[in-house]
Amino acid sequence: MAEASSAKIITFFLIWYAINVIYNGMNKNVLKVLDLPWTLASLQLGIGLLYVGPLWLLGLKKAPRLNSSNLLTLAPIAAIHGLGQSVTVLSLGAGSLAFVNVVKSLEPFFNVVFGAIFMGDVLPWQVNACLIPVVAGVAIASAADLNFTWDCFAFAMGSNVAFSLRGVLTKKTSTQPKGENMDAGNTFAIVTAIAFLVTLPIALFLEGPAFKLEWDKAIKTGVYSENELMARILGSGLSFYLYNEVAMYTLDTVHPITHAVGNTIKRVILIVFSVIAFGTTMTTQSVVGSAIAIAGVAMYSIAKTMFKPKSKSA
Repeated sequence: MAEASSAKIITFFLIWYAINVIYNGMNKNVLKVLDLPWTLASLQLGIGLLYVGPLWLLGLKKAPRLNSSNLLTLAPIAAIHGLGQSVTVLSLGAGSLAFVNVVKSLEPFFNVVFGAIFMGDVLPWQVNACLIPVVAGVAIASAADLNFTWDCFAFAMGSNVAFSLRGVLTKKTSTQPKGENMDAGNTFAIVTAIAFLVTLPIALFLEGPAFKLEWDKAIKTGVYSENELMARILGSGLSFYLYNEVAMYTLDTVHPITHAVGNTIKRVILIVFSVIAFGTTMTTQSVVGSAIAIAGVAMYSIAKTMFKPKSKSA
């Protein structure tokens, strides 16, 4: 029985990693020819509903039931989720997948800062000390990375801020009712739907006037036909939704240390994938800095499970 359980967990992790790689590959390839990152990010949020919507309508999955109070609770989380997804796509359009993942390894640093400010959660010094190699590693890698751009760095840092704030808000509202049939999958679906409604007007405002011009330019490159480009956008949206859903269910069934290791391995896989698939060049210094940062993330995540945080409210 234990062996079957281990095999099942390993299978979940492999599916999570595979879909994540597919998403990032499609995303980066589309962004190389289509300079509409806000539109792409918004569509990726909306396309996922094409998958979960029929499941609700056909009764294959219990549909969520919410009132206006439930929606108001989820709206801020969803808005930040949508903006976080948007700046993440913007960062991928401005730089390499490898560099984006190096910068995004700083996310635990923002988790600590916002947790202390908004929740009064002060982590033990042993945990916070693990963030020193993360910050140092990112600094070392950024200073020597041949793919460094300030736009990419700023957008990736914006992603860190957004997703850290989303985590804090999720924690603050964890005791508030969010409706019926709101398991992890349905909660993500509703948050994604609201995020789509928030980001779509922004995308239309910023990129709507230039949409036809940029679309025609993308087709004229000859890299993809119109149907191929639409298929890749559709694929990126479905894979975005599916990898997030699989990740939630996977990480929900394992020990926090396994969770930490799994997230760290995912980041390593994406960096290696960027080097192989897109020919991303990395200097020795950027490789060393990336390794230090990722090792620091793993140390931080493991240490966090070993030491309980001190709460100001306590």
